Formats: sequence, C-alpha cells, structure tokens
Amino acid sequence: MNSENLNNKGRAFTISNPESLSNPAPYAYSHLGVVPAGQKLIFVAGQGGSGAGTDDFREQCQSAITNVDKVMKAAGGGMKDIVKFTIYIVEHTEEKHKILIDELHKKFGDLYTPTCSLIPVPRLSYYKSLIEIEAIATLKE
Repeated sequence: MNSENLNNKGRAFTISNPESLSNPAPYAYSHLGVVPAGQKLIFVAGQGGSGAGTDDFREQCQSAITNVDKVMKAAGGGMKDIVKFTIYIVEHTEEKHKILIDELHKKFGDLYTPTCSLIPVPRLSYYKSLIEIEAIATLKE
C-alpha cells in the first residue's frame, strides 16, 4: 500500500491507495478504507444541498457537505471519521466535478479524503436538489 502523503491521524480506520492504481488524491477521493473490528459504524442518509435556497451548484455542494458534517457531529464524530461517500450529482458535468473536488479539498485540507463513488443522475427526489451526499463512517467504541 502506498502510504506516502497519507494523513490518517485521529482516525479509527486507515485510508490508503494501492501502488498499482492511479493516484486519486487530485480528485478528492481514495481507493481503500480499512475499518478494524470492534468499531462503531455510522450511516449518514443522503444530505442534499437544496436547503441552501439556491440553484447554484457550488452553494448546494457546500450546503450538502455542511449537512453531512452536522450529522456526523450529532453522532459524536466529524468529517475525519468518514470512510466512504456516495455522491449523486444531477446532470453531472466536468465543471460540477471540479467544483465538488474543490469543495472536498477545502473541507478535508491535508487529511486524506474518504473512498468515494460518484453517480450521475437525471434528478433527485427533491426536485430542486442538484447534489446529494451519503456517507459511511466509523467511530471508536
């Protein structure tokens, strides 16, 4: 496993990238998250960005990330405890992808980003939502 430039401090799990795969860091995700036995799992329902009251994708992205952070704090953790994101983007484009990457880098800073799946969709359940983020996290028991 390539642990070069990885910052896992303060986590109850390990994030890494196999050397045989491309480096996903510029795209704000990682390939592998390993959770040791005995950890408490947290499942965060999809958090949308429509609560931002705008049709601006960046603002909705920021709102969705903030909402995930609020749920994680309610569970007794934080963004650093997220192992995996599943992100749904309405009418996905490269521009939206760049905005998402930028906002995730802002939120995680030098902490290595979680594993992630990004799924383009034609629409979400709430018609004004442009993005929805769900998460799986872990905390020490």
